[in-house]
Amino acid sequence: MGYDINWNVMAGDPVLRSPQYQKWSQYTIADLVSNANAIKTDMKEARASRESASVINYLSWLLRSIALVG
Repeated sequence: MGYDINWNVMAGDPVLRSPQYQKWSQYTIADLVSNANAIKTDMKEARASRESASVINYLSWLLRSIALVG
């Protein structure tokens, strides 16, 4: 699914159709800096299950990227 710290996904992966990906993928990383708490809220609401792992990985990558530029 990804590399050590960077998120990666193949075209057509189900995570690309998830509400969280659809919501946050419309922004630049710079725009997301002010939305870090909302991203954390989405992560808190995710189920701690194998099915949610790809969404949690995506949201984690967003937060790591925000931390690098914030």
